Amino acid sequence: MTKQCKSNGITISYEESGAGEPLFLLMGLGAPGSKWAPHIEAYEKHFHVYALDNRGAGLSDKPVAYAYTIEEMAKDAVGVMDALGIKSAHFNGISMGGAIAQYIAVHYPDRVRSVILTNTFPNCCVSFRRSIEILREANGQLDPVTAGRLTQWIIFAQPFQEEHEAFMLESELADMNDPHPMPSYAFKAQCNAILGFDILPKLPNIKAPVLVVAGDKDLFVPISVSEEMCRAIPGARLYTAKDGGHVQHWEQLEKYNQVTLDFLLEHSGK
Repeated sequence: MTKQCKSNGITISYEESGAGEPLFLLMGLGAPGSKWAPHIEAYEKHFHVYALDNRGAGLSDKPVAYAYTIEEMAKDAVGVMDALGIKSAHFNGISMGGAIAQYIAVHYPDRVRSVILTNTFPNCCVSFRRSIEILREANGQLDPVTAGRLTQWIIFAQPFQEEHEAFMLESELADMNDPHPMPSYAFKAQCNAILGFDILPKLPNIKAPVLVVAGDKDLFVPISVSEEMCRAIPGARLYTAKDGGHVQHWEQLEKYNQVTLDFLLEHSGK
């Protein structure tokens, strides 16, 4: 069920389903919370799930700005918790959403029960920065089909592209038919939020249990970045998806859902 609330001075939209301990799902660059749908099917059987549209995406407000910040989007998420009377929750963040989850875990430790950091980053290595800059500048310049295929080429692992082109074409069609397309300025503002993010020195302050999930063939965020991030977080565990790309959570859906659900259940009821 889609709902909205006021948070941090703007309206944030979210999908709510299931029952149990609260689980907040934070999506990545340019995508609405509805992209969590294939994972929510697994999570909602055990958790009360909230899948947020980050500022600029989906049905949430889209403030006109050169740059959003990860701090702003973290405060948006915490503001939703406040509006709903939720003291603490589990978090799973994908890519940019994982950056938001890291910020919350560092700066709002009492609000966090456990954290899954999926295909994400604590800062921008050179290759990742250049990829974000390319996507930012291409947005609004390339036609939608070409821009979408450029993004797919970056985020899907090559082995998956070779074997599952039909899946990619279906995803492309779904994105083209999005009833709430993201304005170019908002996409660029999210890109600039990523480019301005660096939390690596503060990761040792995280107290919550953490699972880092990465693909060993992620062209967007190299596996070395995930490994460094994992080493910086006390007690963090790393799951590496063999032949997985930046969206290994879709490429290897059943395995990803099982690995992440096992972690969440391990740290629930405490």
